Amino acid sequence: MIKIVMFIVFISSAYAKTFNRIALSTGGATREQQVALDGSRFWRFSDTRLYFGTGVRLTSQWSQGQNFRTAPAALTRGQSGLGAIIRPEKKENIDDLIFSNSQVTSINVLAQILYNWNENWSLGANIDLIGASFGRLRKGKYNPKRDDEDWPDEVSARPTPFNLLLGDDNDKGSLNSEIYVHRNLKNGWGIKLGVVHAFSEYTTTSKLRKNNDRFRKKNYLPTIGLTRFF
Repeated sequence: MIKIVMFIVFISSAYAKTFNRIALSTGGATREQQVALDGSRFWRFSDTRLYFGTGVRLTSQWSQGQNFRTAPAALTRGQSGLGAIIRPEKKENIDDLIFSNSQVTSINVLAQILYNWNENWSLGANIDLIGASFGRLRKGKYNPKRDDEDWPDEVSARPTPFNLLLGDDNDKGSLNSEIYVHRNLKNGWGIKLGVVHAFSEYTTTSKLRKNNDRFRKKNYLPTIGLTRFF
């Protein structure tokens, strides 16, 4: 997927009209907040209003009392790969890990797409592709679906260090995707309103039920952002 995105960007770069953009966004929901800073370069596709871009995004997301669930697709869907996307959840394989407080900071390469309706309004979307995450070691309450062994009540975990987009539950680590509406202002400034689909993931220091050590939280967060074009 990364190679496909980079190929599109390379082809688009043959056309002259390009621009750079920095965006600072913040958003949140009940007991959850996020701040993100990204910088991207956009290339116009042929002679259309469509632009493709790539760049880097730094995201910090923190929450209180949130539930993280078993992450690997092999457990949550019964198989890995693209076929897992359409399979129903296997609830008997999904355990919970609850943190009183959590914070994950990630830096990822992202892909962007932007469509300009006119000189003032545009519709955009982006998604994280690959990167790394970091954060403090934290303790969480472990709730296994079945008490088939003497599992610990509390376990330690850190943010999963490696992030990779593979598709839905196949993903690894902490990744964001965003859909937004953008309004140009004056002197290269703009404002955007959107929704972020935020994945945050922790890896426990020891294996738990089903030999699993990865737990993920998925949330939709409304966001507002300020942009600057160059």
